Amino acid sequence: MTRQEKDRYIAWVGHSNENGIIWGQHERLFEFIYDEYSKTKRRFDEISIPTLSILSHAIELGLKENIKFLKPYHGSNILSEFENWTLLIKSHDLKKLSKEFKTAYYKLHKQVKASKEDKGIFVEYYKKFQTLIELLERNTETYRYAFKIDNNGNTTKESISRLKKIDFIELKELFDNAKSLLIGAVNSLGIYTDFIDYKKGNPNYVKGKGYLYCQRLHYSEHFLEQRKKQFDEQFTKVGDNKWFDTKSGENYEIEVWEENIYIIAV
Repeated sequence: MTRQEKDRYIAWVGHSNENGIIWGQHERLFEFIYDEYSKTKRRFDEISIPTLSILSHAIELGLKENIKFLKPYHGSNILSEFENWTLLIKSHDLKKLSKEFKTAYYKLHKQVKASKEDKGIFVEYYKKFQTLIELLERNTETYRYAFKIDNNGNTTKESISRLKKIDFIELKELFDNAKSLLIGAVNSLGIYTDFIDYKKGNPNYVKGKGYLYCQRLHYSEHFLEQRKKQFDEQFTKVGDNKWFDTKSGENYEIEVWEENIYIIAV
């Protein structure tokens, strides 16, 4: 084994110090298991429980990260499924977490007056997501232990029904949908959350309709000039760093803040 090959086995596990990073690792591991194990022609029965545990925890982390991201934007401290934030963080109940995620999305969608189309797409993906949640039936002990126990250590019931059966082809399709939802939901509101960030950082800025032309873009002088040239060709220039879109009737203004480009609807 060469030095370079050996280095691949050295894992800086301490660098995975954010739940979003851990969610990504679980997602990649599930994808790897599904793709590679399929090639062995062996039955998924043999690895079903740990694989479902990895998948369930990935979804749990994805939900919690989305709820956490949306909270400061909608500004509400009221939770619909949990008494407080600590209980939410400690929960493994995917049904409750998914409902809390939907509530958080709806709160922000209503607050920023986002489009009905965005909400319609969210609802479409969320319905399929609920199918996955129902299929997994996952709470604290599920896919971790064979039995559920009470606080005295007495067995209360089996963690998973003996008759439970899961089609891993369907499972993969549902997880692909879940990934699209957990990544796409917040991105669909990005033109609003990015404007909120800009306003917080620039409280004296009094213009803006509450959203951007697109999500914020990373700044470089070359890229900024390219964008301005594109707008000159696409829209009607009406002032310094300001253009009018004859199709949408919107005016757009370019602002730069903290190494990012904000194209603000004004």
